[in-house]
Amino acid sequence: MPASSPNPWWKRPLYWALALAVVVLAIDLATLSMAGAWDPWETHYGGVARNILVRHDPVDLWWQAGNGGPDATSETTFWSKPALPFWLMALSMKIMGVGVSGDPAEMVRPFWPEFAIRLPSLIAGLGSAALLGAVAWRQVSPRAGILTALVLVTMPQWAIASRQALTDMIFVGPVVLAIAAWILAWGEPDRPLRTRGEGRRRIPWDRAYLAFVVVFLAAAIAPLAVIHQHSFDPFTWATTGKNPKLAAGLREIQVHMVIYWVLAVVVLLRSLRFTRRSQAWMGILYLAAGLSLMGKGMIGPGLVGAVVLVHLVVTGRWDLLRHCGLPTGIALFALASFPWHHAMVLLRGERWVNELIIQNNLARFDTGEQKQAVGSFAFYLETMGMAALPWVAVVPLALASAFAAFRRRLTGAGEGETAGAADGGEAVTPPASAVPGFVDRALARTPQEARLTLHRFALLWLAVSLFAIGYSVTKYYHYLIPVLPPLALLVGLWLDERLRGVTRSRGAVIVGCLMGIAVLVAVTRDAFDTTAWLAHLTTYLYTGMWRTGGPAVDALPWLALPFALGLLAWAAARHRVALAGFVLSALLTTGWVVGDYLPAASENWSQRSAMRVYFEQRGPDDRLVSWWFYYRGETWFTKGDVWVMKDVNRKLLGDLFNEVEGRGANLWFITIEPHARRLQAQVPNHLRDEVEVMYESFHYVLMRVHVP
Repeated sequence: MPASSPNPWWKRPLYWALALAVVVLAIDLATLSMAGAWDPWETHYGGVARNILVRHDPVDLWWQAGNGGPDATSETTFWSKPALPFWLMALSMKIMGVGVSGDPAEMVRPFWPEFAIRLPSLIAGLGSAALLGAVAWRQVSPRAGILTALVLVTMPQWAIASRQALTDMIFVGPVVLAIAAWILAWGEPDRPLRTRGEGRRRIPWDRAYLAFVVVFLAAAIAPLAVIHQHSFDPFTWATTGKNPKLAAGLREIQVHMVIYWVLAVVVLLRSLRFTRRSQAWMGILYLAAGLSLMGKGMIGPGLVGAVVLVHLVVTGRWDLLRHCGLPTGIALFALASFPWHHAMVLLRGERWVNELIIQNNLARFDTGEQKQAVGSFAFYLETMGMAALPWVAVVPLALASAFAAFRRRLTGAGEGETAGAADGGEAVTPPASAVPGFVDRALARTPQEARLTLHRFALLWLAVSLFAIGYSVTKYYHYLIPVLPPLALLVGLWLDERLRGVTRSRGAVIVGCLMGIAVLVAVTRDAFDTTAWLAHLTTYLYTGMWRTGGPAVDALPWLALPFALGLLAWAAARHRVALAGFVLSALLTTGWVVGDYLPAASENWSQRSAMRVYFEQRGPDDRLVSWWFYYRGETWFTKGDVWVMKDVNRKLLGDLFNEVEGRGANLWFITIEPHARRLQAQVPNHLRDEVEVMYESFHYVLMRVHVP
């Protein structure tokens, strides 16, 4: 029998990791569908994903506002985002049987619609945290890994974005994977890949290579197969193929996709000659960079490339470029990102390129998208207060520790460090040096060097991410999301460093703790001033009526109190007591945000409650009208069964009343609160007394007009 562990279960890191994972998963899964889908993005993106299933078309993304009214067909395409987020939402909906039934009220039913469209974001968010934690666990210590993952999943903006059907997590997840692959390739000792066979029949048989193959199949082969099959599908030809121009595009796709199949075979054969673990991780980096392009656009691979470039500049290790497998890497990047873009160019041509590439990628960096979305770099520093609450209180201390890492040498145990830490020792082990001819080109050769390399790299990653979002003229709160992973890594490494016994100036620690308490007070005060601030973290409408409707935040000071007490304990060098306060405060804050605040805010940022009233009380001949209103929820919740009028047009509205008159039916009007007061003046004189409010929130009003 194997020897039992000398440590009791409560001292084993794996048990703590599993326990915290269970707590976080329980909170997330129990609350994932408590809030209705929010306007405008969740309902818009969910509708695009549903149309993939309805139209059997995963290539040409499509959106239509309604099935009647002057503006029902004002949009009949969706070209502002790449396809990956919508593929994942559509796959989730397909697996769960959501969105294609004959039930017109299906999308307002409890649980499944929101669960299906949000699940990909949740997997990406939790998966990114787990991966980042695994990197810290491997290169620093199990405790550092657990703390890093915990810090990230309990940051409010990360928690909210992980449970909303947005594109952000679907591009940030691959960015985290790519950057983790870089540091795993070069931030710890390299080793030869394990192999099977002899001579020309020798192939890699190693966990690192298996990880590469899995990512290769998921990121490159599966999408390519779907796109190519779609161009041959009889259903596609029976619908899209009726248009001569689109039919020509489909025939070109059939031919052009063969290029990528040939490239895939060449790359796979080349990968069979991989001999180093670093080659497998670099292959994953290129694939993940391609996925990030498919997630939201150029910002993903731009971030990955910038982080790698800055790391090479700072370390001076330009020789790594010769060993990064760039020719194969470019092919891998192309396989993961080009086929869908190529197919859409063949189908839709220059107009599509202009909308996706020029308007929705390049122009956002250069000219800004909306007046409310233009600001200075301070915009993000202020946003970070709520986005990373309560951990933002220790960011100054964590940054000081990271800057200090650049003053330490890359040899020896380092200041205040001791070998064989009580937390279970280091996870990095040197490679087998007995392999003839093997040259290790890694940036770190010892556990201490790996720890220091990761700490420095985390600071560079944070700096590059902040610069990228600050440089962009367009500034939204949710653009801060890519900054949170390196920030969480810095906090996790700082906590582990102090718990390991590394000491700093007592006076500096006390000042840092007092600053942290001041930050908590300031952020909490601002949250009371603008209770919608949390809701704004993942939306883009911040002015006018959108500043109202935020739920009460009376609980926030009490949730931050354990963290403030923890800072006092930290100043007194009671680090374990302080950590308990930090973790308790973070879990309570996250639980309150996702289980209390978001469901309450949903009454004002989601139309689900209004649409439930409509479906519960409507008659067989009733009609829903989106009047002076276009926020996408009216389309998502009704499956597009809505009469759409974006602006006031009394004549066309009168024509609708004339069409309905004599049926004894009702016209239901969904609009925003400022416009609702003006509806009565727009309906025919003899029906003005028939206008009644059926549902009202801070943002939305549902009214019914009985038409005899």
